[in-house]
Amino acid sequence: VSGKICDHQGSIDNVISDIKELLSSISKLKVVLVFGFGRQLDNYMINVHGIEPKKINGRRVTSPTDIEAAKKISGQILIDIFSLSSRYNIRNFPIPISKKDFIAAKRRDVVDDIDYGQVGDVVSVDALQIKNLFKEHDMIIMPSLVLDKNTSEVLNVNADTIATELAINLTASKLIFISDVAYIKDLEGKRISSVDENVAKKLFEENIISEGMVVKVENSLNALNKGIQKIHIISGEIKNALITELETEEGIGTVFQKNELEY
Repeated sequence: VSGKICDHQGSIDNVISDIKELLSSISKLKVVLVFGFGRQLDNYMINVHGIEPKKINGRRVTSPTDIEAAKKISGQILIDIFSLSSRYNIRNFPIPISKKDFIAAKRRDVVDDIDYGQVGDVVSVDALQIKNLFKEHDMIIMPSLVLDKNTSEVLNVNADTIATELAINLTASKLIFISDVAYIKDLEGKRISSVDENVAKKLFEENIISEGMVVKVENSLNALNKGIQKIHIISGEIKNALITELETEEGIGTVFQKNELEY
């Protein structure tokens, strides 16, 4: 779930109420909710420090000042989502920051003179630890912050990337990206309801996919190639978007799947 959705009470309520309905109707369903805080961090750094965020291909260059702000912001969002989920009587477990043996990450290497600062890449995920939490809880809530497996410094990891790695290692049936983007559009601005690898390649070639959507599509293809059956992109701003996407044939967003599709 993107920071933009977490920043709007109505939108995050849309998401959590839909999750509650799904948990009530689908037996043995378990959810991991990973949230970002990009919008909040952008605003904080501009308003408090007068610093414009620096991003490369949709990924933030993260300074120690960014990290200190991110710790405050993510803690507040975590409390808000935990409180809202509890109001819906969801058995949820909040994790302020992942333990090193829960999600192992390392600081991103400098490549082609690009230094992302305190940005991490996931090295491994202990799926067993997560599944143990699911014995007593139906939903785990966590921010996109992890500890460096070597130094224990706090690292910022793209929320979509963490969600993807968790989905792959948990062999989840679905991976869902919820932001303010309702779906992927074609050149005429119309919704593309289904995407496979060939369609995604054409979308890149035609520059239809850009900025923040690049990360989502890259992660979607990665998840698809590693066994996730379906990956969905929907907007949390639309009421009942999650229910509509998952429980109706026409859906409401864009789904990535292995089927060969025409474009």
